[in-house]
Amino acid sequence: MVLKSSATLREATVSDDDAVVALMCRYLIWVYAMLRERHGIEFPAVDASLVRDSLAGLRGPSAIIVLAERDGDAIGVGAVRNLDTQIAEIKRMYVSTEARGLHVGSDLLDRLITESQDAGADLVRLDSAEFMTDAHRIYRSRAFVERPPYPGSEIPEALQQHWLFFERAL
Repeated sequence: MVLKSSATLREATVSDDDAVVALMCRYLIWVYAMLRERHGIEFPAVDASLVRDSLAGLRGPSAIIVLAERDGDAIGVGAVRNLDTQIAEIKRMYVSTEARGLHVGSDLLDRLITESQDAGADLVRLDSAEFMTDAHRIYRSRAFVERPPYPGSEIPEALQQHWLFFERAL
């Protein structure tokens, strides 16, 4: 796979957990702040230990975490997990603010799609907050189409009105 960015993408290992947790926490802090600003929705503070605990559900054999690095620094993360034997779900895709515009998000998405195909999925899904318009452009450029909320999504029903749900046949 030819990367558009100058980032290196690789499967994250347990030794990368500090970097993965830091990026995922930054993602959640940003999402929570935007939801509070736009919709007045309050969330508890992001708990890094809970994020760390969640990584087990994003690791093999039916999931993978991919880390993007540039010049030795972790600049992006994403994961894909199986919802069932034919359906994969992309989770926690985030690129640090200083690396945006470098095509890291596109490269991460392409890698996660490939991982889904390699795992035998026929369909890949994802959810995205409505304010993530740059991400939506990338998803649509990769043939993702909007759909209603899907079974297995982690987005609570009360928040689904502020989210978009996408899928793509593989």
